[in-house]
Amino acid sequence: MNRFELSALNEDIRRDPAEFIAQCDERYNLMILDTATQVARNRKKSPIVLLAGPSGSGKTTTALRIRSALEARGIGSHSISLDDYYRNPHSEGYPCTESGEPDLESPLGLDIPLLRQHLDDLSEGREILVPHFNFKIHDRDPKGARPLQLGPDEVVVFEGLHALNPLFTDRHPDAFGIYVSTATDLFDRGQLLLRHDTFRLLRRCVRDLYHRNAPALETLTLWDNVCRGEARYITPYRDLADVALNTSLGYEVPVLARVAEPQFFDLPDDAPHMDLVLAAQRAADRFEPISPSLVPKTSLLREEFML
Repeated sequence: MNRFELSALNEDIRRDPAEFIAQCDERYNLMILDTATQVARNRKKSPIVLLAGPSGSGKTTTALRIRSALEARGIGSHSISLDDYYRNPHSEGYPCTESGEPDLESPLGLDIPLLRQHLDDLSEGREILVPHFNFKIHDRDPKGARPLQLGPDEVVVFEGLHALNPLFTDRHPDAFGIYVSTATDLFDRGQLLLRHDTFRLLRRCVRDLYHRNAPALETLTLWDNVCRGEARYITPYRDLADVALNTSLGYEVPVLARVAEPQFFDLPDDAPHMDLVLAAQRAADRFEPISPSLVPKTSLLREEFML
């Protein structure tokens, strides 16, 4: 596990906050370019790219950035979200939690036979009809389906929580695997201030509010089940990846905490995971101030987690 040292971060922020943000973003961009190079080298073995990671790790933006880097090399690329392969959670045989509720974190909620067939078809150059899952109706919408067939030398990025799960990837050992996560803890003079997974919780709170109109209380209430699903269904397969990308950014805690602060004020004292919320607020207070307005539009945070 990597670590941020608060004193070093604050020194860089005091010197030039805009330059500090630019340096953090450049580290991420260089990882993207290096990964795209490896994907390009592997495309002769397999046109399939599998990008997985836990919630809030930056999968969607990372997939788009890798595609852009490939396109800049003249390599055609496409992306498919595994979210579109979900089944209706009230359909027969849908996995359930111990309490009997639909287990929305389980890979068994995906249409695995269809996903396996589509991986095979794309690898063999055949056309598929990519499904579209409408989250408003919690079911597949045939009107949103789109055809896809890979051209010569093109690749397709399958992006989602379970993209490395052998349930549907076992027939494609040459596919290029990518695991995305926040893999940095925050320390101050030897004291652990924030674990890496709290970075993702902050991201989820902001994203859920701005993109799903879901208040922080809802996000915090679901967090236990999210973490349970990650431990059971996602992290066991991270070692199957060819590349692991750490998307932690040195400036995100003070920026996201400020953005999320108004909704944190409305939380009841007995809200789930208030200890993590308070820890994030205390950590943000120890940072030199960074205005969210300094975060460029091209930032991972602004693209995926902020307005």
